[in-house]
Amino acid sequence: MSPAGSGDPQAPDTGSGTDRTARYDVHLDAERRVRWRVVAPNGRVIARSARGHATAAACRSELDNLRARIGHLRPLMGRAEGGRGWCWSLAIDGGGGTLGNGGQIVAVSARTYERLESCQISYERFVRALLNGRVGEDW
Repeated sequence: MSPAGSGDPQAPDTGSGTDRTARYDVHLDAERRVRWRVVAPNGRVIARSARGHATAAACRSELDNLRARIGHLRPLMGRAEGGRGWCWSLAIDGGGGTLGNGGQIVAVSARTYERLESCQISYERFVRALLNGRVGEDW
């Protein structure tokens, strides 16, 4: 019998009563700039900010703006540098319909993917996390 089904009060929680949503957190990069990232319930980083910010408030403002402008998200799928794997980045449309009209890259995938389909699924997970995530304790 597995520990979870043994009736043991120390048995691990199977997740039925736990909060299984992604979270946002903030960290300092190597240049001491503030960046946000989206972390899945399993602890893996899904996405991160494409640029650093001078303050946590500026970083939070970017993330809040990103969430508010969900209809203007423009994913860009492409091959990673060196051609090994696929990655995605996210641009917010500047209003003119193209990146040349003021759009800027604001988020990037946390890793590369072997297949384009996996990369697209990762982006879809990011959008769900963006809509449903919670602010981490370190904000």
